[in-house]
Amino acid sequence: MKNVLRHTVVLFALLLLCAAGTAHPAGIDMKEGDWEISSVASMTMEGMSMPSMPSKSTYCLTREDPVPQSERDKDCRIVKQKVVGNTVSWRMECKKGEGEGEISYRGTTYDGFIKMKMVEEGQTMTMDVKLAGKYLGPCPKGHKSGATGETAKQMAAGQQAVAQAQQQQAEQEALRKKCEEFVKRTAVPGEDPGGCEQAGFTRSLECEAKVGKLNLEYGQYEITVEEATRVSSSCALSETKRRTVCMNLDDPLPRELTKGRQVQKVKHGKDKITWRESYEGGEIVGGIVYRGATFEGVAIQKSRAGSDMELLQVTKVTGRRVGVGDCTKERGPGDTTGRAYTAKKKGGDSATHTDNILKNPVKGIRNLFGY
Repeated sequence: MKNVLRHTVVLFALLLLCAAGTAHPAGIDMKEGDWEISSVASMTMEGMSMPSMPSKSTYCLTREDPVPQSERDKDCRIVKQKVVGNTVSWRMECKKGEGEGEISYRGTTYDGFIKMKMVEEGQTMTMDVKLAGKYLGPCPKGHKSGATGETAKQMAAGQQAVAQAQQQQAEQEALRKKCEEFVKRTAVPGEDPGGCEQAGFTRSLECEAKVGKLNLEYGQYEITVEEATRVSSSCALSETKRRTVCMNLDDPLPRELTKGRQVQKVKHGKDKITWRESYEGGEIVGGIVYRGATFEGVAIQKSRAGSDMELLQVTKVTGRRVGVGDCTKERGPGDTTGRAYTAKKKGGDSATHTDNILKNPVKGIRNLFGY
């Protein structure tokens, strides 16, 4: 509705240009100069009437066409014109409609009308405009034709607004195409035919025995996250994010690839992990390929928002190892502490350690566990 009204206002201004720009043969009783044009427009759209739109504007009218032909023909053009006495009538064609108009001159005044029928966003709209004009005086110095005073300023501002809107529309379309290209080229890695099925992403000694140790070096990784969201025909790219994470064989996956969901089963290979998880209303498919100190992963989530609207989220995460930082290594076989401690060797047997703990519990425990 807003677009319809905005386009109608723009078209209404163009209609006044057409009316003001109608040629005035020498025989018509019309005084050349600066004229004030009063208009009242009433509109009906799909059987619904809209409030009248009164307006006033000023134009320098001469007996020649005051509006450059190339400017006036952008949206509307006069296709037939007839002069009978002091009355000028015409028909016009526009990009989205057609209409007719008539003006009768009486020296320093005139009255007339414009009738239009337009189609905007699939809706038919009719517009009736009553016109009244009066002579104000000579045209401003150096001004031969066209809009004058505040009308000229408003038209310039309107043209600038239209240009900005067109620029924004072009930028949005470019971003949409960039998003669609990202969605098209971003694919989930294929499943490893010889992979081992396991529960969750945490290291499985059973799968390691079958397919080998995952090709991932533990440490601190700098990751880059790219994400696109498509809803029906609209597509938007999120701002690219970067952060550092700790990764090891017990925690080999950035959280962005699970989309906040608990994945039950995955296919574990030596160089990749893949998964497919269905839930009520949607599905997530993902995979990540490891190359020692780098990796690349993709997750695609499909869900439905209502009966006829599909939501698609495509996430791509790439990472490279930048060091160890304060990251811990994965647990070793048989280690249930979550951390591999090495006791300091200072001589003596277990009884000695027990005595030390009894004498000084805090110091004894720290020596025992290597703190």
